[in-house]
Amino acid sequence: MKAIQFHEYGSYDKLELKHLPHPVIKDNQLLVKVNFSAVNPVDDTVRSGRIPQAKKLPMILGNEGSGTVVKGNAEFPEGSRVIISAFTPNGFIRGILSDGLWQEYVAVEPSELIMAPATVTGEEAAALMGFFSAQACLNKAEFSAGKSVLSLAVGGAVGNAGVQLAKAHGASIVITTAGSGSKMKIAQAAGFDNIINLPEEPISEGVARITQGKGVDIVIDSVGGSLTDEAIKSLGRNGIIVNIGYSAGTRFTANITDFVWKGLQMRGQSLAGWFNYEQQQYVWNQFLPLLASGAIKPLIARVFDISEAAEAQRFLIEEKPFGKVLLRFD
Repeated sequence: MKAIQFHEYGSYDKLELKHLPHPVIKDNQLLVKVNFSAVNPVDDTVRSGRIPQAKKLPMILGNEGSGTVVKGNAEFPEGSRVIISAFTPNGFIRGILSDGLWQEYVAVEPSELIMAPATVTGEEAAALMGFFSAQACLNKAEFSAGKSVLSLAVGGAVGNAGVQLAKAHGASIVITTAGSGSKMKIAQAAGFDNIINLPEEPISEGVARITQGKGVDIVIDSVGGSLTDEAIKSLGRNGIIVNIGYSAGTRFTANITDFVWKGLQMRGQSLAGWFNYEQQQYVWNQFLPLLASGAIKPLIARVFDISEAAEAQRFLIEEKPFGKVLLRFD
């Protein structure tokens, strides 16, 4: 079978197309043919050696994907179209401590699969962990219909999903940000509104303008760095910011009086090790009906052949596209 593997840390060109034996099925495992696998920023972090606890090399990256069941059971019969969860049976994220989905076939437990809705394409089914992450953030922030939400980075997987989910769940107003005028135009063309163009307006000023000075109830921050500073300033009374990413940096500056006088809270959200099977299913069930009905939709920037994995990773990291980047197995 085809697989993308690397044997040493380094640049994109360390990713090599290999032909490996098919996985051996154990106990009650199922065999799935991977059709699409996502390329995410964490893959670059692992490949470059910035996660010391990652699996011992050689390694296969990729934490989310979709495929077709080749050897199934009563719940997932042969031929079933499935979402392959990023969670391994022990609750950790695949492609970090264990091999991931940049391989043509995988042996998985039934608990690692979710039946793909009939209305969802294979590409879309491979691009859902941003929605899982955003839904988890809304839950952490105690979201309810009628609250206002700022979800940073409309072009990013979590930021974009946060906007769509907040609207679908009945937020009173949803605001987002774009890192450039070109991304803002792409977002507007895709139907997004209340977008703050960061080169022209600070987040806090944009939120004040849109909310008439009230601020927002909730911020989903998947970016970090100096944007976190501005996001905190954008919160209204009793506001909650949930931090789930730090691609723009791990440090920020805040005024403690904002927390004291406005009663703000900051809450961290991670995935690995925080969701058992029942908790995973709870989150999936919160947004899969919305996906099936078309109320939310993953946005795909580009699909690469599996042989182009190095270029796909470079494209994601350096060109920062609007939407998800996927690898395709023919």
